[in-house]
Amino acid sequence: MRKYDPEALVFEKTESAGIKPHIRIDERPKGIWQTVLYALQVTVVDFTPFIWVAMFVSISGLPDTVLPIMISTSFLAMGVGTLIQTIWGNRLPIVQGPSTSVLTAMGTVTASFGFSAMWGAVIVGGILEFFLGISRLVGAIRKFIPPVVTGSVVAAIGFVATKIAVTWIFTNPNALNLSLALLGFLVALILKFKGKGVLSHGFILFATVIVGVVLASAVGAFDWERVHAAPWFSIPKLFPFKDMADYGPKPLTIGLAAVIGGFVGYIGSILESVGDYAATTAVSDEDYKVKHINRGIAAEGAGCVAAGVLGGLPLTSYTQNAGVIAATGIASRFVTQIAAVFFLLYGLSPKLAVLLSAIPRSVLGGVFLITANLIMFSGIDMILSETRSLKNNMIAGITLGTSVMVPFYAETGGAAFVATLGPFMRMFMGSNIFIAVFVGIFMNLLLTYVLKVGNNNKEKEK
Repeated sequence: MRKYDPEALVFEKTESAGIKPHIRIDERPKGIWQTVLYALQVTVVDFTPFIWVAMFVSISGLPDTVLPIMISTSFLAMGVGTLIQTIWGNRLPIVQGPSTSVLTAMGTVTASFGFSAMWGAVIVGGILEFFLGISRLVGAIRKFIPPVVTGSVVAAIGFVATKIAVTWIFTNPNALNLSLALLGFLVALILKFKGKGVLSHGFILFATVIVGVVLASAVGAFDWERVHAAPWFSIPKLFPFKDMADYGPKPLTIGLAAVIGGFVGYIGSILESVGDYAATTAVSDEDYKVKHINRGIAAEGAGCVAAGVLGGLPLTSYTQNAGVIAATGIASRFVTQIAAVFFLLYGLSPKLAVLLSAIPRSVLGGVFLITANLIMFSGIDMILSETRSLKNNMIAGITLGTSVMVPFYAETGGAAFVATLGPFMRMFMGSNIFIAVFVGIFMNLLLTYVLKVGNNNKEKEK
């Protein structure tokens, strides 16, 4: 039996996105102020728990009174999960945050089985994910995900990130918000290409503050009343929802159907994370190793258990952070750990959380649009680093095409059909990244191992 080697490469040869970071994973910025600046920048881009919490509450049919507490607890969970990942897990500069895959599944579980059963599904699902990681099972699939597959997944992640950016831009598409989005985009570009030193590397934060706080305040688009009304400090509680009238006498209940329904979301999250790790190593100019997958998934599971105990939503790796690294060149793990501390502070201080949440989404969308597309092209670079052949073109083309268009169909013309499907298939049809991973692996298996197509059939140039 072949001995397990955690340092083995996921790919036979190291693939790079062609991006050289300014500060590498094991390095630190010069000075505390630069560290704080870059860490704050990370939190601004990854500051989305309130969006996902609102989405979860809507899906599950819970009262809006749940929102403020769950926003704070999700920030606490982000801080804890990110520290677990960067200190004990795969030690990549990855931010852990609420997972759209898992929260969608958990929303359905809550609507069907109740709030108490959902927390049981969160914690049991986290434990199962943890054991999948330490069992090394997930890392064993690496031979089925060559660079052309992972590059396709990374490119699909770029499409998802772009969708997030565009959604933020058009959240409330009036003339003011669209103007702020455009200004955010232009100021970010100017700072990135014309700024020097910290201004260039910290362009996301500077552009967000200049446009999202200063200019937005001047035109009345920044809600300072909410900021003033929020308290400075709040002590967290374990199982904070156990005293709700409809929650029940126990902090959680465990039901088989609820656990199965919730773990469907965990499967999607795991597949997405495998792609996110590839994207992060690519933009950080690091080798993608087996240990990154196994330790990363185990750390995510541990983070999800902690999130359930704290009352936050389950966690996954955040795609946005790969875009931040690609755009800024700041790949420092230490910066990500300081960002985790800030997330903890946001969770402990409602006022700080409300301050950042008051920044118009359109501004963040305009700024994030730059980083999102850098993720996309880092994936394309990985695809092109492979041998150019009809086989690889077919794998990448079908993977990208289906991962983009199937969810589009599911949201538009196929919405009525998708509504008739079970929870798993509804999640599958709506997840670009889940589809990209599944189709990419399937196409590689079909062409490589079933049809035995080689890479010697290079496409003739026209």
